[in-house]
Formats: sequence, C-alpha cells, structure tokens
Amino acid sequence: MDQSSTVATWLSFTVTAIGLGSLMSQASSIREQMDPFYNTRGAEHLGTWVSKQISSPWYRIGRPSPVGPLLTAKLNGGFCGHNIIHVSRLPFEQTGKANWTALLAVLHKRRLLAARAPPLHPAIAEKKEGIYVIEIEGMSNIPIESPSWASLPTRPLVRHGSTACTVVSRATLITMLSLCNAKCIFRHSGAAGHRAAYASYSGQWYIEWPLGGPAVVHFAAHDSHAMSSDVYPASFERRIDKCIQMTAGVIVAPEPGILKCAFPGRKPPGSWVLEHQLKGFPGAHGSRHLYNMMGGKVFEVDFLFARKVSEPSAISQDALKLILPSKEKDQDAIFFIPPDEQQILAHLMDCLPWSPLSWSIHRGLRDLLLAFSRSTMDKFRKGLAQVLRQNIEDRPKELENRGWEPKFIRANMPDIAYSSVMAGVGDSGDAVRIVTDAALLSWSGASDALDETTFWRAQLESPSPADAPVTPQVLIALTKCFVLEWSIEFDYQIYHDLPTELLFG
Repeated sequence: MDQSSTVATWLSFTVTAIGLGSLMSQASSIREQMDPFYNTRGAEHLGTWVSKQISSPWYRIGRPSPVGPLLTAKLNGGFCGHNIIHVSRLPFEQTGKANWTALLAVLHKRRLLAARAPPLHPAIAEKKEGIYVIEIEGMSNIPIESPSWASLPTRPLVRHGSTACTVVSRATLITMLSLCNAKCIFRHSGAAGHRAAYASYSGQWYIEWPLGGPAVVHFAAHDSHAMSSDVYPASFERRIDKCIQMTAGVIVAPEPGILKCAFPGRKPPGSWVLEHQLKGFPGAHGSRHLYNMMGGKVFEVDFLFARKVSEPSAISQDALKLILPSKEKDQDAIFFIPPDEQQILAHLMDCLPWSPLSWSIHRGLRDLLLAFSRSTMDKFRKGLAQVLRQNIEDRPKELENRGWEPKFIRANMPDIAYSSVMAGVGDSGDAVRIVTDAALLSWSGASDALDETTFWRAQLESPSPADAPVTPQVLIALTKCFVLEWSIEFDYQIYHDLPTELLFG
C-alpha cells in the first residue's frame, strides 16, 4: 500500500512537472512572438552594447525595449560631451548589424596608435596613459578592444524594419557628417520623398525619408580598405567646434574677443564689393540658421557682406579684384575687396584652424579665401612641397613613432606629399593626412599655437620673394591653405531636407 502511494505521488509530481514545463515553454514562445525586438537583442545585432541590456524575469510576458546610446552633438558640448574625437578609418571593436554600432567603432575618446611590431612579436594591446597602443604581428592587424562608449547615457531603441534604431537630431547628424568629412554624392527629392548619399573618410552614409514615413539614417564602414594593408596611423584628432564652424562658414581667432567672422554664400554672376559688418551675422541669410541650430551665438559674430555693384568703375582703385565661382555654371562673380577688408581676410587666413584632415566646408568661405590666397600660395608652392618631402626623408623614425608604416614612409610618402602640394587641388583625405603630418615634423611649439600664424598679414604688408626660406611659421600657414584647397564643399542648408529627429539604424 505504501509502495503504491509512493508511485502515485511520483507520477503526480512528474505529470505536474511536465505540465509546468510545457506551460513555461509555451509562455516563452508566446513571449518571444510578442516581442517586436525578438531578433535584434543579441550581440549579432547590438555588438558590444548587448552587455548594456536590461534583463527581465522569465515569468514577465512583456520585455523592456533594448537600449542604445543617446547620441548628441553641439558646438559647445562636443560629440557626447567630448570636443576632441579621435577618428579611425576602420572599426576597432566588435560591431553589430545596427549601423550606430559601426559609427561608435570609428569614433574614439582616446588616441589609437598603431605601433607595428617585428614579425615574431605576438599581437598585443595595452593601455598606457590614456593612449591605446596596438602592436601588430608583421603586416597583420586585427580588431581589438578599444576605448568604449559604454558609459554614454542610454535610451530605448525604436524598431524600424529589421533593425533597432536610436534617435538623433538633425543637428547631431550634420555634426557627424562634418566630423567624418562627408560630401554629397547623390541627392533626390520628389513625390516619393527624399534620398541622399554621402561619402566620408570613415564610411558611407545614406538618408531616406519616404513620404509619410520616418526619416532613417544608415552608416556603413568602408569595405575598400583592410587593416592588413592600411599604412596610416590608426586614428587622428578632430575638434567638434572647429568642424561645425567651418561648415557654417565662421572663423574664430584663438584669443577671445579679437575676431569672430562669418562669410557670405556663393553669389550670382555680377560685380560685388565686400563689406565688413560688425555683429552683422544675425542679419545674414543662409548659414546663420545652421549656426544657431548647432548652439552658436550669431549675435557675437561679424559678417562679410557682399553688396551688389551696378557700376564697377566707381570702386576705389586700391580695392583688390578677385574672380570667384558663381551660382551659375561657367560664369564668374567678380569681388572687389577694399583695403580694410583685405586686412580682415589676411587675419582670417592666419586664424584658419589646424586640422589633419580636410574640411566639409562652407563654399562661400572656401571661394573667398582661396581666391585671396592663390597668388601667394602659388609663389611658395614649390618651396613648400620640397620642404615637406625633405622632412619625410630626413625624419622617418619620428613618423614611425606616430604610427606610419616604415616601408611606406621611405618608398612612397615623400613623393605623395610633394605631388599633392603641387597639384593645387584634390579630394583625398589620405593625402591631407600625409602633408599635415609631414608639416608637423618642423613644428616644436604648442599644438594650440597652430591655430594662428602671422604669415598672411605679413605678406599683405611686405610680400616675401619666392625663394624666401620656409620657416616653421610659414610652413604651418601654407599647410593650412593646402588643407583649404583640398576641402570639400558642404551644403550648409542641408537642414531644409531633414526633419528635426531621425532614426539612426
């Protein structure tokens, strides 16, 4: 009797356990089917951000939305609170299918230095004084753990199609495009909506805003490069405030209160005279809206106003005549620059911010400063190119210490630097990185001092002969002009094409 009771008890327990297990299995299946993010919660989709997800007990039917980074960018706040960002061409940490994981893998809070080890050394990585050192086995290179953005504030992700998106403002998007040196390669607006594609140094951007649907941003890292063949340093420095200012057409002198001036946009064909207007930017049309949107204070900024001239013969004889591109193809705009405005343009040339990469730039700023500086730059161009080539040939070890590949330094880098400067114009971020690093070999001053020279103002007062020595001060001034020549026009009115918020997939 006791044995029968025991058997019955165990049978009852077994049936109950099987029933509960079946119910739990069905509940889990139902829970998964009810979860809109069921296939976007793993590391395959979220990359390293899978560790930031909030867990929930099995018995709770509803699961919380996965979380992603809160991405913000402003003139004063930088990108996610950092004004200085170290950008890499390729991702240096695990990425997921979500595009924002790829972006955060090419933007870093700290410098990445590729220190190439002898062939027999193992690939290791160690952190030294805030610099992540990557030692590579021979010519091979592998993604490793890099400075993480895991400390960023989080926000719930939004499901769109097959991906989980974070939400960004249009100001943040424009800042990210400028930071990565983006240029528009395709744009179409029609009855079906808006689409645009941007190529950048760190990857490809695509924006789609279908009629009646949300605007979605996509980003993909380059597939045309590989770490095993990349001869450049792992990362380079970009400043958020300077990227925004150059896109908005504003140059700010390093010393507060000295000079802060905005440029006019490209004009129709005709004759124009340039007038400096104190605190005139609030009355300007065009980039002031972008500058405001980015957190700038337009009421603090002077403006170079282009006034239409009906009788060019009435212009003062001491005005400088410049030929600029106009809004109409194959037609020019003629600008007359009075002496006072010439002094201001020279000061603005001296205050061009230093950058190791070309700018996504306001085209009015680029047009005026290139036309103003062209004759002087051409006079010193060959001397600049020769000094840069000599710098590389004489000091290869210093470039190796900065992360350049040794064979590339000795076999190719000198000629690339020389040819790039002599070309006078171009569209290669790699060439700009070569030229700017070669120029820094001659510079022993503080990095902050790179943002202001005296060369252009001195040339206006007393022009130097073409065979004058290229001193470090002259070298830096001419190199900044070279970066200007190789910078990319960027539509500062892009915000008209975008809603205030976009999904970043």
